[in-house]
Amino acid sequence: MTEMNQPAQSVARLTRALVQPAQIMAAVTEFGGPKANEESQPSTRPNSSGGASNTSTKRQFRSESIGRVVSVDTSRARSNLEVVSLCAEKLGFVEYPEGRRDGRPCDIYWHNIIYSDMKDVVFHPGSRVNKFPGMNELAKKIPLTRAISSMQRLFPDQYDFYPRSWFIPAQLDKFNADYKSIMTVKAERGDDEPTWFIVKPDEGAQGTGIYLIHSPDQLQKLNHAQLIQEYIAEPFLLSDNLKFDFRVYGVIKSLNPLSIHVAREGMARFCTETYRRPSLSNQDQVFVHLTNYSLNKSHGGYIHSNTLEEQLKGSKRLLSTVFHQMEGHGIRTKRIWHNIKLIVVKTVLAMVPEMMLNYEHHFAHVPQGPQCFQILGFDILLTKDLRPILLEVNASPSLTIGHTLPPTVLENQVAKLDSDSQSISTSSAPDLSTEPEKVHSVVDEVIKVPLVRDAMLLVMGQLDSAYNGLSTRTGSESALNRLASGKSLDDSMGPLTKKKAHLREVFPARYGQNCWQLLFLDKAVYLYMQFVNTKKTILISSNGFRTFVRKCNLFDVISPADLDKKFVSVEQNFLGGRNIDDGIPFHGFLDMLFFIAQRKYPDSNDLIEAVQSLMKYCQTMLRHFGVRSARLRREEVLETHGDENQVPEIYLLPCRVAGGKWRMSAGTQRQKVGNSSTKQRSRSAKSSALVKKHFGTNGVTLPKIT
Repeated sequence: MTEMNQPAQSVARLTRALVQPAQIMAAVTEFGGPKANEESQPSTRPNSSGGASNTSTKRQFRSESIGRVVSVDTSRARSNLEVVSLCAEKLGFVEYPEGRRDGRPCDIYWHNIIYSDMKDVVFHPGSRVNKFPGMNELAKKIPLTRAISSMQRLFPDQYDFYPRSWFIPAQLDKFNADYKSIMTVKAERGDDEPTWFIVKPDEGAQGTGIYLIHSPDQLQKLNHAQLIQEYIAEPFLLSDNLKFDFRVYGVIKSLNPLSIHVAREGMARFCTETYRRPSLSNQDQVFVHLTNYSLNKSHGGYIHSNTLEEQLKGSKRLLSTVFHQMEGHGIRTKRIWHNIKLIVVKTVLAMVPEMMLNYEHHFAHVPQGPQCFQILGFDILLTKDLRPILLEVNASPSLTIGHTLPPTVLENQVAKLDSDSQSISTSSAPDLSTEPEKVHSVVDEVIKVPLVRDAMLLVMGQLDSAYNGLSTRTGSESALNRLASGKSLDDSMGPLTKKKAHLREVFPARYGQNCWQLLFLDKAVYLYMQFVNTKKTILISSNGFRTFVRKCNLFDVISPADLDKKFVSVEQNFLGGRNIDDGIPFHGFLDMLFFIAQRKYPDSNDLIEAVQSLMKYCQTMLRHFGVRSARLRREEVLETHGDENQVPEIYLLPCRVAGGKWRMSAGTQRQKVGNSSTKQRSRSAKSSALVKKHFGTNGVTLPKIT
């Protein structure tokens, strides 16, 4: 064997090692992935007539609401195609990779990004599409910060999980002033350590353009939209002393009704160099401070995991693996996971108002638009005292289950395999001079296959029925423990128990009582939409706001001159000095609303009380102009055999429900909207009582339906 051939042979062994053996597939099954004994079959593809050219032999889930096999359009899935096709095949869904040629709508449309013509492609009210219009913009760093900042002003104790933030150029002066205040306080305490900040471009992704500063003088590109945040200088570290964060996956099932789910399994992403507190000597070392996979995979120290055993020390691990490792050090992770799920719920609730506006704007041309749903990625960092902090939200988290190994990682894997004494055949060795082939990631597959599969079942109303009758063996040892100890997955297994879905609802079912009062700003959205032509824009103009003040009889609180001055100030804050006359966005409207509320109700205990009083007043005044609360949310309760554990369903855009009726689902019947019969009034009273019983009012008056 020549010296030249040895690396190539090792690469061949590495490539073969990445083909998942039965043991790995069994572990994937336990975590909710594909079954080990199911052989891969080609996806169902349409023939020239638009029908299916072959039929999957997998279990087919016939939708109880539509009475037929589910169809999935993957013509725009792009980078998501592999995992979506795999899940559709295993579920027995009929896939249309080039779209339907018979002109009929599909049940599910899967897009890799939010396309501008989505409303022209997906318009049938019975269809589901995996993107909310405008979500890419809402999840950007600055818009997300604005949404959370509005909630922080109303509920400061509930939104303390987000770092203190500023956005430039609009808040450059504020950042300079706040920086001086911070340094003055530190000087008074005798603390001469620099305070570090992390700067992120608003349009940035995958860690590009991020840098650390300890002084405003170090800011770059002051005219570019950037987010400045206090840097978490003391993160929690495991024994390897590598900084890491969690990628937690949430699924917004719909707005009608509002339903938020969290995936049971997530990902931990590790840096590739030992962590050290930021200093002048290491502030530019991205492999120390940034956990982004896209950055760290190019580092020579990146550890790729070929098996679930290897991911125990890999640069990309299962969230459950890290929790297990933390528990090995005596840390109770149950409370951490509880707090993380609350962060997901609270963050989505902060985004809901603009989601409503974008939906109304995007589908303004149709009476009832499709059901939108979306998978979101929440990046969470643990502080030294185990407090979870939200770093950012990814509107289009990667759903790929494979990747190309960078040369540096490949060389490390080759060196590792070269130390193995096993011999290999040179006939299958690839040429190192060629680009490495794309290989599967066992960690990604364990996480993303069940995530996508359950998301499809969820939106089709089949999640619970799909898991009925499915079982898994459990015991005192987890799959990771058994793999780490070299045991078979069948060893030490306990009795069969019901298998759990990968997705679990966290709002309203799980954390409704904790977070019900936070679903508050939808009432401000209903006011806002009265003075914005949502068919053309989602911005409110100065004339639109003047009309709002006039119709609500608020000129005794703020004069026209003061109103114009305040509007310009808010416009400058949101637009950064750009000369744009189109108006201000929803959170600019909230700034104005907060300002007026504090003036009109100066004796209120807090801002939330003042705003609540103002909105109630405005709703009363607008009724004189014929403005009714037709868009106001409705809380309804499913009629089941008993009241125990009944969870109210919250419809944020009830006018979008086709024909004024709720959809039918197996074993339940939803109440109709607009029925004025005595029986219906009795049901509504019962529903209202159950809403209050389940959630309580938490000091916030629920909107009255008229």
